[in-house]
Amino acid sequence: MRTQFYPSDVTDEQWPLIEPSIPVYPGGRPRKTNLRDVVDAIFYLLRTGCQWRYLPKDFPPRSTVWRYFDEWRYNGTLDTIHDALRRQVRAAEKPYSQRTTASVDSQSVDTTSGGEQRGRDQYKNVNGRKRHIVVDSMGLLLAVLVTAANVDDAEAASELFGRLDGQPVSRVGRMLADNKYHNYDLYDWVERNASWGLVIVRRPEGQQGWVKLPLRWTVERTFAWLGNYRRLSKDREKSVRSSEAMVKLAMIHLMLNRLEPKEVNSEFYYRPAA
Repeated sequence: MRTQFYPSDVTDEQWPLIEPSIPVYPGGRPRKTNLRDVVDAIFYLLRTGCQWRYLPKDFPPRSTVWRYFDEWRYNGTLDTIHDALRRQVRAAEKPYSQRTTASVDSQSVDTTSGGEQRGRDQYKNVNGRKRHIVVDSMGLLLAVLVTAANVDDAEAASELFGRLDGQPVSRVGRMLADNKYHNYDLYDWVERNASWGLVIVRRPEGQQGWVKLPLRWTVERTFAWLGNYRRLSKDREKSVRSSEAMVKLAMIHLMLNRLEPKEVNSEFYYRPAA
C-alpha cells in the first residue's frame, strides 16, 4: 500500500478513463501488482526525467514497471489509450467542429550517449534525434516518428504520413507545413497516397526573427507542451520505439489533465528562516 503520492499521479477521476483500455489476460496466477501504481510510476519518470533505477521505492519494482511499459509500447495499448482520450477531448470542445486542417513539423533534440539512430542536425547544431509529429487543429497528436537528427524532414514525411492510416483525418483537406517540406518527390507521394493537399506556409518576405505563422502555431504549441516533461528535454531512450512511446505518454498525461483537471497546487513560497 502506497503512502507517498506525487503531483504526476493519476487521480480517482482520471483512472477510469484509462483502466478499461489496459488489457487483462485470462488464466494464470492472480495479478498482485496494482496497475494504477505502474501507470503512476511511468508518469513520475516521464514528468521528472529520472532514471529507471531511481524510481522511488514506494512504486512497484522498476523491473515490473519496465515490463509493463515494454509490453504496452509493443502491443498497441498506448495507442488505444491515446486515441480514446483524444476522441473525448475533441468531443468535449464547445462548440464541436470538424477538423479540416492538420500541421506537420519536426523538433531536433540532443540525446544521451548510446542508442540507435543518432545523427547531427547541422542547421540546429544538435547531435541526436528528430521528432516528427502531425497534429490536428487543436494541437492533439495524430502521428509521431522519431529519426536520427540528420534525416531531412521531407524525406521522413512520407513514412510519417503513412502512420495516419486509421486516424481521424477523413475531413482534413489541408496539411500545413513550412519550407522544409517543399519537395517535389513529397508532393508526388501526397498526390498518389493522400486525400488531402500539402500546403507550404511561408514566412512573409522581409520579416526577421520569430513570426507567428497562420494556423501553424498549433504544432509549435504542441512541442511546447511536450517540453514540460523532463524526460523529453533530451532524448534519453536507447530505441526510437521508446522515444515515440514517451511522446504518446506525454500527450496521454496532458489529455487526462484536460478532461479531469487536478486541484490547483498552492503557490510556491519560501519558508521563513528559523
